[in-house]
Amino acid sequence: MTATSRPATGLPVANPAAAGLRAASILSGFSGRRWRLAFVVFAVMMCVNAFYVVFLGSNNEVGNTKTLMPSNRNNLLYVGLWLALYALSVCVILRDVLRNGIDLCLIAVLPLAGYILLSTCWATDSWASLVPAGMLVLNIAIAAALASIVHPAVFLSLFAWTNVFLVASSLVMVVVMPDAVRTDITRPGLLMSGELFGAYGSKTLHGMSAASAMLILLFLPGASPRGLRVPALGILALGLVLANSASSVSAIAVAGVTLLAARLLPGCGRVIFATVNGFAILLSLILPFIGVGDIAVALGRSPDFTGRSKFWPYALEVFRDRPLFGHGYLSFFNTDPFSKAWTVWEREMYFFTPDFHNTFLDTLVGLGLVGGAFYLVLLFSSSCIFAHPSLERSTAFLLSALLITFILNSATNYIFLAHNRMSTIFQFYCLFVLCRRYKPRRPQPALA
Repeated sequence: MTATSRPATGLPVANPAAAGLRAASILSGFSGRRWRLAFVVFAVMMCVNAFYVVFLGSNNEVGNTKTLMPSNRNNLLYVGLWLALYALSVCVILRDVLRNGIDLCLIAVLPLAGYILLSTCWATDSWASLVPAGMLVLNIAIAAALASIVHPAVFLSLFAWTNVFLVASSLVMVVVMPDAVRTDITRPGLLMSGELFGAYGSKTLHGMSAASAMLILLFLPGASPRGLRVPALGILALGLVLANSASSVSAIAVAGVTLLAARLLPGCGRVIFATVNGFAILLSLILPFIGVGDIAVALGRSPDFTGRSKFWPYALEVFRDRPLFGHGYLSFFNTDPFSKAWTVWEREMYFFTPDFHNTFLDTLVGLGLVGGAFYLVLLFSSSCIFAHPSLERSTAFLLSALLITFILNSATNYIFLAHNRMSTIFQFYCLFVLCRRYKPRRPQPALA
């Protein structure tokens, strides 16, 4: 049995067919604790793009193309692993539906999923847009599966220790193959030049994962096996520094102070998290529309946020071309010779990007005002995770703190509604967790 139960609002499935009963029998293997923990670890490793450069071969293979994004789409093993995760997630959801009824949150996200798929119809290259759109819909399935298969405290513990292993692997990789696991190697750093992405898909993901794992080990009771907490925190801190990601450092600082304030003022915890969530959401939405020089300097960034403030006005121009429905999911930054993205790239010839580096702007460009409205509903709904009625406050507050780090990061990066990203899956995960009741747990969510 899992640690979850469906709320009273769940829709029961009456008289399941014999085929459904056979499916439930086949899926019964997932009820074993080891299988459930293995599924979570597998999902986390795939969602953080673990060992991406190993599948790719080398970061040097990226070359000087306009896309600037290494791709493993032609690696059959890597694609096969993602397909396996999609299939397992659907099986977990089917098992949950057969046992507990249909999750109303799954029904609630169907309009968003359907609209994203529909937007590929007016994309520049419908097929090129449909593939990542389909992946995003399946990412929602991964989030739903994770919410149903283990208690959130167990998920957080597994998430933290999986990232400890990956960050430690990054530190080994930077010694063995330093040029293959760093980007912008001329950029000054605290302990070395460049930005370490190591066992992750990007330096931002490396920094955010290390920061998130540090928060979990510091603030989740029982998440650390005895004697391993201090060495693990040292590994994560070193990985965070070598990632050279200012946004990750600032985000963990805000989240950490919020958690500490909630611990010192337990009667005001929810008010504190509501306030910080509101600030983070507001900043992520309005940053491209305000003067950012002083804010950037205060956060240790260049006055133009490494060129972002020069690039953001182009997003508004592109948005005005198709304000209602947008250009189609991930359609604008198409490398086709006739793509409109070239008109933007040519104006900033040293700022070749696959997105506009702000989640709200990228959503408006791709999905228009309709998609922007869907995104705002998702953003505000998932951010209410700190008020979960049945979770222990330490777990609910920690989930909210991690989401805050992603929300703050979304102000300068496209990380929500981006397919196969941990940030996207975690946001939907918080939404699905919010729709469930969880049994009280002893404060020992660590691995057996």
